[in-house]
Amino acid sequence: MIPSKKLRRLISKKNKIQLENLAWEKALENKIFKLTFIDNKQKMSLKNIFEYGYNIGNCLLTSYYVFPIFINASICSGRVEILKGTKNSINGDHIWIEDEDFIIDTTLMIKIPQSNLYSSYYKKDYTLTPTFSSNDLDYQKEIYARQTNPFKYYSDLFYIN
Repeated sequence: MIPSKKLRRLISKKNKIQLENLAWEKALENKIFKLTFIDNKQKMSLKNIFEYGYNIGNCLLTSYYVFPIFINASICSGRVEILKGTKNSINGDHIWIEDEDFIIDTTLMIKIPQSNLYSSYYKKDYTLTPTFSSNDLDYQKEIYARQTNPFKYYSDLFYIN
């Protein structure tokens, strides 16, 4: 089973909520899994990233690769109540994709209508505007930066609105 699906089930159980109803529809999942990119001079697919669970804890980068498939979408940074206390989000810090109609969470692989009660768990602090090309960022750099100085790393790559 894909690690995000396991995490989604654990979060649902811990918080006594039902996130399974918000799981990506198969058509969206297939579209995302077909996306490819170059990481450390190696061609990769997002399907591999999700199957190995590399999207968990790397919400910025995964959101960056996914957000262009949505019209008028943006990358958002803030806090997500249901993620507080998890290994990669002790304080609930998180990054996701938003458009007028939906919140798209690449960690939990969910798509929440803005009108849905669960959207209230997502408290946006900033909208991030990329200032780099995909060649400037990779999963190894994000993992390293998260451990050293993530604010400097992210502020070098994004305008924060």
